[in-house]
Amino acid sequence: MLNTALKIKNITIPNRIMMPPMARELSDEGKVSDALIEYYAKRAEGTGLIIVEHEYVSPEGIASPKQLSMADDSVIDGFRKLTDAIHSKGSFAIAQLNHAGIESISHNKLNLNEMTLDEIDHVKESFVKAAVRSKKAGFDGVEIHAAHGYFLSQFYSPYTNKRTDDYGGTLENRIRLHNEIIADVREAVGEDYVIAIRFGAYDYLEGGSKLEDIPIAVESFVKSGADLIDISGGLCRYVNPNSKEPGYFRQLSKIAKDSCDVPVILTGGVKKAKDAENLLNEGFCDLIGIGRALLMDAEWSKKALKYLENVQ
Repeated sequence: MLNTALKIKNITIPNRIMMPPMARELSDEGKVSDALIEYYAKRAEGTGLIIVEHEYVSPEGIASPKQLSMADDSVIDGFRKLTDAIHSKGSFAIAQLNHAGIESISHNKLNLNEMTLDEIDHVKESFVKAAVRSKKAGFDGVEIHAAHGYFLSQFYSPYTNKRTDDYGGTLENRIRLHNEIIADVREAVGEDYVIAIRFGAYDYLEGGSKLEDIPIAVESFVKSGADLIDISGGLCRYVNPNSKEPGYFRQLSKIAKDSCDVPVILTGGVKKAKDAENLLNEGFCDLIGIGRALLMDAEWSKKALKYLENVQ
């Protein structure tokens, strides 16, 4: 199943291998560098879909000194070179848009519990403008980063979200901003453009998010316009403190997959083609994220597909 195609909106991904966003800190003052283009081009061959590492949507939301930017039009030409390089290898590319919130290194970082409604509107507008830039830069879609303890993850978790207005308290309120961003981005980029959300579905933390909230949240994201659900951790970031098995977020991705009719991505601890194949066949997901393995071996995807040809 790993080598079968998957259609999402107006693109047909040639196989089920996805390279997840992993920050390489190779930007040139926020812009795409030649080293970054070379890095992705090497890993694109044989990889069905690449979700490029997170880009900050506005300066106060920057997460690290060498993070990529999608915060102004000057970055578009560089990203166009990157998407051209990925496309030339037969792969598709999605831009991951992020705001770090209180995790930002900016002096103007935003604390979700102290933000005004005007500041929230500014962040929403920043996501929308970044999505439009991504489309101009040749990306096949955008992913809203709502995981790993960053801005939207902070809103989702009751552990961090202590607001008493329409953006805090109930689950509906804690995912209100997610849904407003998805809906606004959809209006800006059109119906045929792919919108994904990387959803920090569970915190594995007392007082944090709940497993029973996942179906409600996922259904709302799809209703708002999401075409692809990319499952990861919340305040626990990209690790499951209770498991290191291949596909260690499989419980979360299965809940998501059973509650929506759009493709679901599972990432975490998958290093072997046979494990990826098994997770797909067992119905935990529709795409497999291969992170550290592709980081260590740029030809992992090609080798995995060849291995499956030999055993089938």
